[in-house]
Amino acid sequence: MIEETGIVKKVAGTDVWIETQIKTTCGSCQVSKNCGTSVVAKAFTAKPELLKLSTPHLLKVGQSVKLGIPEEQLIGASSLVYLLPIFVLVISVTSFQYLLPSLHEMWQILFGFAATALSFWQISKYAKRQDKGQFSPVILGAINDSTVTMKNEIPLKKVH
Repeated sequence: MIEETGIVKKVAGTDVWIETQIKTTCGSCQVSKNCGTSVVAKAFTAKPELLKLSTPHLLKVGQSVKLGIPEEQLIGASSLVYLLPIFVLVISVTSFQYLLPSLHEMWQILFGFAATALSFWQISKYAKRQDKGQFSPVILGAINDSTVTMKNEIPLKKVH
């Protein structure tokens, strides 16, 4: 389970909006002062991400929560978004080249890009249709100064 901390920004019934901060590793690198990538990363500061999730737990605005997503779901979503379009591009250009070898390369490339764009569109439709929590993080627990939480528990009193 990959975990991240967020802050509850809005509560409406069972829906909560949680803000998470996108983190980069450029600040912790030892050579960040001499690295071009670090300069670019500092120029484009990360904006917070706002997630809408459903939960049966009573949460308050300003409360910190722990979010999690299983590794299998992350790998599946990543392969769907990254690997599938690359395969579509390679297969479409190769098959177009095989079927119409006399056609100019530019048309083959344009056909490949069109097929890849179509695959992105289909992946987006699939993800929206299938999104019943399959690709969404889950709330694992609440974090407060006076409470300690364990996975899937909200909240536990801190033992001194």
